[in-house]
Amino acid sequence: MEEIVIFRIFLMFPLIGLVIPKAGILFEGAKGSVSVGDIIIATTIIISMIICSIGISLHKRRIGTVKESEPLISW
Repeated sequence: MEEIVIFRIFLMFPLIGLVIPKAGILFEGAKGSVSVGDIIIATTIIISMIICSIGISLHKRRIGTVKESEPLISW
């Protein structure tokens, strides 16, 4: 369980590394564009984080630390 939580945390590092430079390019209005590869990588990382979050929530429900009426993912 702790491994999934740590993995989810470490997924943020490459996501931040992709988003910050590309956001700077878009805000500056430079002629550079965001490549399709960057979008695919960022989307894959976000989907992996969602899957980890759902797995953690399901595990917590299974062991009884979260009520059934609470949402699966809380923001």
